[in-house]
Amino acid sequence: MTSLERLKRRLAGRQVDRLPNLNILMSFAAAYAGVPYSEFMLNPEKKALANIKCHRDFGIDAVTVMSDPYVEAEAFGCKVEYPYDDHPHCTELAVRGYGDIDKLKVRDVSECRRMSATVKVIELYKSTLCDEVPIIGWVEGPVAEFSDIYGINNAMMDLIAEPEWSERVMDICTEQAILFAREQIKAGAHIIGIGDAAASLIGQRLYADMVFPREKRIVDAIHEAGALCKLHICGNITPILDNIARLGVDIADIDSMVDFAEADRRLSGISSANGNLDPVRSILNGSPRDIRNQIDALIESAGNTSMICGGCEIPKNTPHENLLAFIK
Repeated sequence: MTSLERLKRRLAGRQVDRLPNLNILMSFAAAYAGVPYSEFMLNPEKKALANIKCHRDFGIDAVTVMSDPYVEAEAFGCKVEYPYDDHPHCTELAVRGYGDIDKLKVRDVSECRRMSATVKVIELYKSTLCDEVPIIGWVEGPVAEFSDIYGINNAMMDLIAEPEWSERVMDICTEQAILFAREQIKAGAHIIGIGDAAASLIGQRLYADMVFPREKRIVDAIHEAGALCKLHICGNITPILDNIARLGVDIADIDSMVDFAEADRRLSGISSANGNLDPVRSILNGSPRDIRNQIDALIESAGNTSMICGGCEIPKNTPHENLLAFIK
């Protein structure tokens, strides 16, 4: 059974040989393949090579384009530095004042180096793996992208102080995400992940009023284009789980601070809950036996369509035997 068949059957609630392994690998994948992180982010061939190697060596049931949150932000005008073997950082925001909204334009994917490189990664996966493995593309969610291009502190304040202006900015971010998602699907992505980490910081009311409608537009556009949708919101999403259920995503990542059984129950029949071992305490610092015991407990507590992985990215220095424990 191929990884793609395994995932499709799991999502349909049918019996499979084992649970799909959708652990998120970024810095780990680069280090394992001996690729400096700047090249992993900017070089499509190096990113594809690293993820395919991890798929084959660790039983990861998908390959992804994930590496950092600045793909669309750079297209919007953020100035980003990419250290040789470290994570990037933004040195100049695209939006520094209210008037800068007039500079924000939805960009053609082919004209932007990071977005076009992402499409290239998917094309490489498609030609190399021939649909045997799910390919996961990625876009930033509305409030995450708002925070990326305006600064997290500014965004959090102006969601309250300037809500109409903030919503206008998020509308532009949403349109860019939809366009980018469609291009990734055309290139061969089977799943599009939406990363909207800042959504766990804003509370139920702001999420329901300002973020949910825009995430829903992205989810619906992904489905209409023929792909599955995976939502990743870091942090404690317990207060917004009922709204997440209304999104209708196919896979909902559940971070380690959320009660997995509760999340699975509230998403039952709608989304496959995917999680939620602590990436540091359990996966980086634990033992293979600890991991196997926690996986057994999670499987026992959850339903027929749940999937088990780390609640967020697997740390760079995770012992290889700990990651292998997921498939053993």
